[in-house]
Amino acid sequence: MTLAAGAVVAGKVVAERAAFGIGDPIVSPAHGLGEVVAIEERESGGQKRSFYVIVVRDTGIRMVVPIEAAATAGLRRPIDRKAATALMDVFKERRPAVTGIPWSRRHRHYQQLLHSGSAPEVAKVFRDLLRLRSRKELSFGERKLLDAARRMLVKEVALACGDTEAKVERRFERAIGLTN
Repeated sequence: MTLAAGAVVAGKVVAERAAFGIGDPIVSPAHGLGEVVAIEERESGGQKRSFYVIVVRDTGIRMVVPIEAAATAGLRRPIDRKAATALMDVFKERRPAVTGIPWSRRHRHYQQLLHSGSAPEVAKVFRDLLRLRSRKELSFGERKLLDAARRMLVKEVALACGDTEAKVERRFERAIGLTN
């Protein structure tokens, strides 16, 4: 349910046009897949502003984001089935997203890719770290990045394709040649 300016939510008039409605799935680059559970009007800095109330599916974290700052915060709709299928091409690419630089800079670059909120960029991190894990034991920092990429990407693709997370992860591993 997307709301127009002047719509009433929980007895309050919503001033800004909301791009997302209550019950809509939403992706946050910092937290992954969530759902808009409410749109509230609150006073902030002496002005009434409208906010999305979002619950992150994986962690249950409750976020409150001003509607006018949603784009700046990187909030977006989840990818659709077509985009999810196209991600397989990212997993088939042989060249890593980052090469020939020390781990600390590579780590920083991977973090930037994760925080971009772009599914193809997150897929590159996931792909590269899955491949690395198949060759050596990952460091603590690498494991954290891999887990973050997995949490963000696998849940979103599972939603888009109507599959389980386990199926999606196996599909990605097959695409990079880790399993049959």
